[in-house]
Amino acid sequence: MGVHRFIGVNARDAMRQVRESLGDDALILSNRQVDGGVEIVAMLDADQESLTGHPAEPAPKTPEPAAPAPAPPEPVPEAPPRPSGAAPEEMQAFSAQLMGELSAMRDLLNTRLTTPPTAEEEKATPATRLRQRLIGVGFSQTLVRELIALLPAEFADTSETDIDEALNGWISRQLAARLEISDVNSDLLAEGGVMALIGPTGVGKTTTTAKLASRYVMTHGNRDAALITTDSYRIGAQEQLRIYARLLGVEVHALEGDGDLGALLGRLMTPRRALLQMQRATPKRTILIDTLGMSQRDPRLATEVARLGEAGVPIATLLVLDAASHGDTLEQVVAAYQQAAAQAGTPIRGCIITKLDESARPATVLDILARHRLQVLFIANGQRVPEDLAAVDVAALVNEALSVDSASPFGYDAATLAEMAGQTRQSKAHALSRDVVSHGRSLHAMFDTLGRRAPGTPLLERLWAHGVSNAPNESFAAHMAVRAPLTVAPNEEHALWWSKENGSRKQDWAMPLVSLDDHGLPLPQTWLRHRLPTSETARMAWARETHQSAWHLMATLPAVEEMHRLAADRQLWMAAATAARRVRHQGERQRLVDLAGLAEEIDQRQCRWRARPVNMVLSCLPALYETRGSGAPVEVLVWFARLHDVDDNRVLARRYWLSNAVTGRDVASRLARAVALEGLEGLTRQAMRRLEESGVARSDRETRLQLASGLAALATRLELCGEDWAMDVRAQLFNLSGGARRRTGTVLLEALLQAFTARDALMDARGERA
Repeated sequence: MGVHRFIGVNARDAMRQVRESLGDDALILSNRQVDGGVEIVAMLDADQESLTGHPAEPAPKTPEPAAPAPAPPEPVPEAPPRPSGAAPEEMQAFSAQLMGELSAMRDLLNTRLTTPPTAEEEKATPATRLRQRLIGVGFSQTLVRELIALLPAEFADTSETDIDEALNGWISRQLAARLEISDVNSDLLAEGGVMALIGPTGVGKTTTTAKLASRYVMTHGNRDAALITTDSYRIGAQEQLRIYARLLGVEVHALEGDGDLGALLGRLMTPRRALLQMQRATPKRTILIDTLGMSQRDPRLATEVARLGEAGVPIATLLVLDAASHGDTLEQVVAAYQQAAAQAGTPIRGCIITKLDESARPATVLDILARHRLQVLFIANGQRVPEDLAAVDVAALVNEALSVDSASPFGYDAATLAEMAGQTRQSKAHALSRDVVSHGRSLHAMFDTLGRRAPGTPLLERLWAHGVSNAPNESFAAHMAVRAPLTVAPNEEHALWWSKENGSRKQDWAMPLVSLDDHGLPLPQTWLRHRLPTSETARMAWARETHQSAWHLMATLPAVEEMHRLAADRQLWMAAATAARRVRHQGERQRLVDLAGLAEEIDQRQCRWRARPVNMVLSCLPALYETRGSGAPVEVLVWFARLHDVDDNRVLARRYWLSNAVTGRDVASRLARAVALEGLEGLTRQAMRRLEESGVARSDRETRLQLASGLAALATRLELCGEDWAMDVRAQLFNLSGGARRRTGTVLLEALLQAFTARDALMDARGERA
C-alpha cells in the first residue's frame, strides 16, 4: 500500500514496470526526467480509497507517456512512519495528511503546465533579447544563430537597466566586423580600368552608372572616360545613358547583342595612331559598362556575363543590389550572379547598394552582404545624379538597420518570437505536435498524388505492408505476380522494360521486368522473371495478351523469329547492342562502330544519364539483321547516340540500339529514356540491401525483390519526370527526409524508404495498424 516510484531507461520501460507491479488500475501521479532515465510516481486506486475512507474520483485514462513532462514536479514526500498500535483516529489523520499532500502536488503540476509564467520566469535572457531584436528588424535566422553562438557569457550578469545598451553596442560591433568595405585611402574610380555593372532588371544600374561617371568627371575630367551600354532590349535604355553622357561630355557607345565587346574596348583603350594625331580620340583610362539587366532565373544569364570574360580585357564586375528587395530574392541574385561571374572568369569585385531610401528593412541587404562576404563600394539612396551616391558609413548603416520598428504584418509577433526562442514552456511540445501533424498531412498528400500519377503505387504499398509484417505467406508474391494489368488511360500505351535475363554476376537474382508508361517513364509495377513463362515466345505472348504491351525496350536483342512476329503485330521494339554487333549494310556485314560515321543525324535533346543531365545526339541508319540459321534477315534501324557533357560538350559515352522500322512511333524520346534507365538495376540492388538491413520482407525474398524493384522504379520516375506533380513530390520527400536535396535516384530512393517508414510510425501512433 502507498506511493510507488519506478525508474526506467525510457518512458515505455517505466510504464511497463508500473503495469507489472500495480496492474492497469494504477493512478499515475507524476512523471519526469531524472538521472538514468524517466521516473514515474504511481499508486493504486484501492490504496487511495483505503487511505481516505471514500472512493477515489474517476481518473481519465493516462496514455503511455512519450516524453517527460515539460516541468518537473516537486519531489514526492516520504510518508511519515506510523506508530505501532496507533488509534483509528490517528490513522485517519495520517491518511488525510498524506492525501492532502498528494492533492497539492497534483494541483502544482497542473498549474505549472497550464498557467502562464510569472514575471520573474518570463524575464528574457540576453540570447532571447538578441534573437527578438535581430529577427524583428529583418536579419535572417542563419546569421542570428551565428551571432548567438558568439554571445559573451558576461551578458548574463549584466543588470536589467544596462543590458539593452550593452547588447546594442555588441550587435553593432559584430555586424560592422562582418561588413567588408574598401580601404579609406583607395578610390575605385581613381584606379581606372574597365568596370561593368551587373544585376537584375530594375535595380538602377543605368542611374548608378551615371552617378559613377559624374563622380569621376568632377575629379578627373571627361577626356579619358567613356560609357558603354549593352542593353539593347529595354526601351529607352540607350537614350537614357546618352543623355547623361551629353551632360557629362563623355563618349558613349551602344553595343548590340551580337557585338564584339573586346574589339570595342580595344579601340577605346588604344585608339589608332591616325586618330590620335588628328586629336579625334583619346585613350580611355576609365570605362563604365551598363550591362543588360537579367533575372537571376534567366537561363541566358551565364551567357550574358560570359561576354565580359571573353572580352580579352580585365573587367571589374560590380554587382548592383536593390536594398528594397526581399531577402530570398537577394539570396538568389547573389548566388546566381556569383556563379555566373566565376564561370566567366570575372569574379565580383564588390557591390553597390541602391534604393536604400526605399527599403523598409535595410537589415535584409546587410545580412546578405555579411554572410556572403561581399565588399560594399557605394551606397545609393535616391535618384539625383550624382548627389545620391555616397561612400559607405558602416556605423550609420548598421544603426539605420537596427533602428527600424520591428512591428510588421509580414514579420513575427512577440509571442512567436518568444516561442522560437524557447521562452514559453510548451513551445517545444507545440512545435513537435505541429511537425507531426504537418508530416502526416504531407505524407497523405504525397501518397495520394503518387497513387494518381504513378499507377502501381497502391500495389507497392501492399507489398511494403506485407514486408513490414514479415508474415509467412507463400502465395503472396505469386498473387502479386499474376495480378491484373495496369489500367491504361485513353490514348496512352504501356510498355515493358526488359533487363538482361541472366542478370549480374554479383547477384543471385534476375532483375524483374518493369512497366513503362506511354512516355517511357518507369512505373512501380514490376514482374518477377521466374513467375513468367519460361520460353521467350511464351513471355512475349504474355506481354502482348496479359500486360497488353504496345512497345518494348530491351537490354538484349530478341530472337529473329520474335523480331518478325513483333513486326507483323506492328509492335515497336528497341534493343541495346554492342559496338561490335554486326549488321548488313549495302551488301556487307559490318560492325556498328564502323557504321556510325555513315548515319544521318536526326535528333538532339537533353536527357539524364548517371544522375546528371547530358546532351544526346542521335543518328540513324537502315540495315538488315540476321543470325546463322535464322532464315530471312530482318529490316532494322540502327541508332547511334553520343552523350555530351552539357558544359564543355565533350563526349562522355556512346550507345547503340537496333529497332524495327514501325512508322508513326517516337523512337528518339524513348531512347532518351533508355539511357536514363541504365541505372535501374543498380538502384534495385541498393534497395534490396537497404530493405535487408531494415528487416523488411526478411522472410519473403520474392516480396523483397519485387518491393525493391518497385521502389527503384518509382525513384527513377521521380528523378526523370519534369512535371509539376513530380517536383511537388520531390519537395515533400526532401522535406520529410531532411537530408540531401540532389535530384538523383539514390537520394530519392532513400527518401522514399524514410517516407514509408514515417507513415508506419504515424499509423502505429494512431493505432491504425493491428
